[in-house]
Amino acid sequence: MALLNDCREPYDALSWCWGPPGPDEKEIRIFHGDRSYILPLSRNLDSALQRLRDRKVPMMASVYGKASHVYVWLGEERDDSKLAIEFIKNRVLNLPDFDRLVKDRETSRAWSALSALMKREWFSRRWIVQEIALARDAVLLCGPHDIKWLDFADAISLFNEVETGTRSFSEVMRSRDEFRHIPDFFGHVPAFSATRLVEVANNLFRRLAGDEREALLSLEYLVSTFSAFQATQARDTIYALLAIARDTLPHTTKQTMDNMVASYSEKIKTKFIEQMSKKAVSKPYHVDYSLPVSDVYVEFVKFSIAGSDQTRALDIICRPWAPLPKLGEQPETEDCWRAIFGEEESKRPPGEGLDSIPSWIPSIADAAFGIERSAQSMRRKNADTLVGVPPQRNYMAAGSRVVTKELRFEDGKTEHSSFSDLNGTHYHSMFVEGFILDTVAKLGDTSQHGNIPEDWSGLGRNRKSDSQTRKELPEEFWRTLVADRGPNGGNALRYYPRLISHAFEQGVPGDTLNTSHIINWGSPKVVGDVLRRIQSVIWNRRLTRTEKLRLGLVPKAAKQGDLVCILYGCSVPVVMRKIEKTREGLESQEMQRKEKRRKVEMEAAIKIAGKWRKLLESRKAASLQAAIPKRSPHAQSTAGASPSQKRKRNHGDTGGGLPGKKWKGSENVSSRQATNQNPENHSTAATSKLKNDNSVFYQLIGECYVHGMMNGEAIHLQLERTLFEIRVTQTRAVTEEAMEPACLQKEAEETAAAEQAGRERLRQEIDERVAAEQERLQKEAEERATAERAAEETRLQIAEQAKQEQLQLKADERTTAEQERVFSP
Repeated sequence: MALLNDCREPYDALSWCWGPPGPDEKEIRIFHGDRSYILPLSRNLDSALQRLRDRKVPMMASVYGKASHVYVWLGEERDDSKLAIEFIKNRVLNLPDFDRLVKDRETSRAWSALSALMKREWFSRRWIVQEIALARDAVLLCGPHDIKWLDFADAISLFNEVETGTRSFSEVMRSRDEFRHIPDFFGHVPAFSATRLVEVANNLFRRLAGDEREALLSLEYLVSTFSAFQATQARDTIYALLAIARDTLPHTTKQTMDNMVASYSEKIKTKFIEQMSKKAVSKPYHVDYSLPVSDVYVEFVKFSIAGSDQTRALDIICRPWAPLPKLGEQPETEDCWRAIFGEEESKRPPGEGLDSIPSWIPSIADAAFGIERSAQSMRRKNADTLVGVPPQRNYMAAGSRVVTKELRFEDGKTEHSSFSDLNGTHYHSMFVEGFILDTVAKLGDTSQHGNIPEDWSGLGRNRKSDSQTRKELPEEFWRTLVADRGPNGGNALRYYPRLISHAFEQGVPGDTLNTSHIINWGSPKVVGDVLRRIQSVIWNRRLTRTEKLRLGLVPKAAKQGDLVCILYGCSVPVVMRKIEKTREGLESQEMQRKEKRRKVEMEAAIKIAGKWRKLLESRKAASLQAAIPKRSPHAQSTAGASPSQKRKRNHGDTGGGLPGKKWKGSENVSSRQATNQNPENHSTAATSKLKNDNSVFYQLIGECYVHGMMNGEAIHLQLERTLFEIRVTQTRAVTEEAMEPACLQKEAEETAAAEQAGRERLRQEIDERVAAEQERLQKEAEERATAERAAEETRLQIAEQAKQEQLQLKADERTTAEQERVFSP
């Protein structure tokens, strides 16, 4: 194979999935000039090359946009892949017969085969987005069978449209014994990687005359949309999409062939970025695989904020997009994902500590959908983001407030932290302006699988005793359940309260409302639509009552006492947790700041000295040129000018400074003036002072919904502007008890001691009460015994007296009888 920088002859390109490394790898030889290089060849790639052998592929490089054809290798034939491809060609794309096909219950096996084909590993690779989007003509290969990409894409679009709108295909699968009558067999089809690829690839470019393309989607949109797509390199989460974004112009340094061979997979991708960027008209975006992963992520956040609508620029910190670090088999649904990379994945320079990800870069563990391993289908695992995807904006919690000039970023090494696991890690802080709106007071149970917990009804009605019937749902309660929006971001539909009340009537009184059961088995079907909307809002969130009695939805990791905040430039409220810095940690942070300022000043001084040295050399050369008798027309025109006029003509009227350059200070002043022209920003500055407490920082828990505060109402309630320093606080590998700050640990110990003393006092009091009770019972027993003895003695006396009286009576009767006998005649 020949690796060429610019191939003028027609060629085909191959797109494949590397697959896992194994002992059965082969080798491939690349010739460059008079040298050859041997590179390992995975088994999957070897199979793809064998399949293309008869097509005489002259090269496999990264120039997919210029290839005559792009062949996509999906892998060997399996899982009824032949049936799926023939089904698409002969049945799905046969439009006159499509309506009958939708209702045909004998096609269940074919639909299952199509679903399996959509789950092939190739569709989950991040790099294939640009490979297929830039292709002039693409063909999918699966074993000995093939299908044109356009045919496959049309079939997937039809499948997605019908299944999402009517769930007709799920009903077909539900009716079949061999598929176990599963109600939602396919899962969420729009979340499939294949579906996302088909739908987004169609909207990536606008075709222009002369086979030119115009990119339409921003980098922020692409990264946010393709969160389910995987990349071997964490940095490729960003880099793999640069060539197809409308606002990026990838830029990197040239690498030698030897360096490329040493790390060929990354360098080929980097070189491809350079090739594909020639047509772009956008901002330069530096590509550097040697940067730590966190630095790459932070640069992307900065880029997104700078290029976004400034009233929603901070929405990026609420949207999950960052891949999880490689930590082996760990659940992806834990509250606090481990944010520390190993050195083999991301290494920082000596002295900077272990690389870590801040809490304002949400991970895909919080993404709405994920793969269910057992069924290999996309299932919901979290609620949808409230901020949506750019340029969508569902809310305006901060009104028209924009990101202020206070926004800045800072990084350093964590030292003397009360979080022992974070000591020695590298932190990234974001300083943003906003204000505290409220505090989390009461929390309901977490919504498991989108069900409505039993205790939500009490919080929703805001009264201790639920005297209302289920039909009488408070407006703030049902609007909170749907986040006061319809399924497409519009206003909540007018029949929502009636349908929600009907759903509650189908549940078991006093128990969790099982929304999935009603969706699959309840009636009418329209109730299922509103319950799906509720699931998309509440899944893994918690209902809360704030201190000011506002009703809202917060992340499941929220705790009592967390702060509900409004950030300028963020369209939704956020929940944050205040963390106290230790005195030693604060001093260490300040020392690092001073050291960085010193280095920056030193570098600036060196640059300025170099500029002035060049300026003096140019002036010296100009003076020598001026001494020559034969002058140029330009020199003649300036001969009579003053030295200051000459400097202005030579260097431009920049008002001083370096030749032809503008001082950054002037740009800052103009940007600040532009910011101050905003009436709301001006009034805020005049009415409240900015609070900046360096002794604390904040952990971003996540976005939240606060009823009645989502459309700018909170702006009129702010009392004090605050500059929040947001950074990382927790990691997955450490238990919550081990991560408690020292002050909270001390308080916990004191509380435990107080509780122990209380238990001792209670035990003593109980013992005293038991002894007193025993004494009372014993006394009562003795009194009863004495009374019983007295009663017995009285009874005996009475009995004896009665006996004596009886004997006396009998004696008297005998005496009387004897007398009568003696005196009788």
